[in-house]
Amino acid sequence: RHGETDTNAAGIISGSSDKPFLTPAGKSQAEMVGYMALAQIMDNSKTDRIDRIYVSPLTRARDTLAFFRTNAPPDMKLPPVKDDVVLDDMREIDFYSWAMQKKDDLKQKHPEEWAAFKRGDPDGVVVDGHFPLHEVWGRAGDVWREIRSVSSHHQTDDENNNNSNTASSSKHVLLVCHGTLGQALLGSAFGHDATVFRQNPFENCQMAEICWHDEKDVATSWRWIDVCEE
Repeated sequence: RHGETDTNAAGIISGSSDKPFLTPAGKSQAEMVGYMALAQIMDNSKTDRIDRIYVSPLTRARDTLAFFRTNAPPDMKLPPVKDDVVLDDMREIDFYSWAMQKKDDLKQKHPEEWAAFKRGDPDGVVVDGHFPLHEVWGRAGDVWREIRSVSSHHQTDDENNNNSNTASSSKHVLLVCHGTLGQALLGSAFGHDATVFRQNPFENCQMAEICWHDEKDVATSWRWIDVCEE
């Protein structure tokens, strides 16, 4: 997830608006996670590279990635910036008329829908005739299909080049996105629908590492990588 934004700090729902910007604290978080999280990945996963980077089109995520890159460990190999893949489906949840409104105001204006949102009930969160949580879960599934189709293609290329070493043929992919979309990505990776919303919330600059084998329909395992202070 991206670093803290002005709207995070002010208690405002951002949704997929591109108005929010990183605060000084958010920039520091992105710098910290760039070094410390990648160092953990290098140590635990025994890898010195990220093969592909996918990022949300929203400025707060792309700025987080820029700080992340600048502070990555010198031994970590990252793909060139020009190869970063911007996926529109990785934008944050679409909240329609709720976007850029204060949480306290939404609680007063839409008490039932807000209560459903807080308890994680995707059927009860209805905004302007839309079901935002179900929609973002659908987009998360599309993101995984895109990423896994590309990874599978690259894996086949490796095999054709007689690259049979397990460590070198594994693909390490970095996604830089948002809190609710992050929950949707994590949940859908294991075949869970939007009813698991709020079970694993992402704090600012929190990262989840997911292991997913090509031959499996769902991911195998995951863990938190959390290096930012509350």
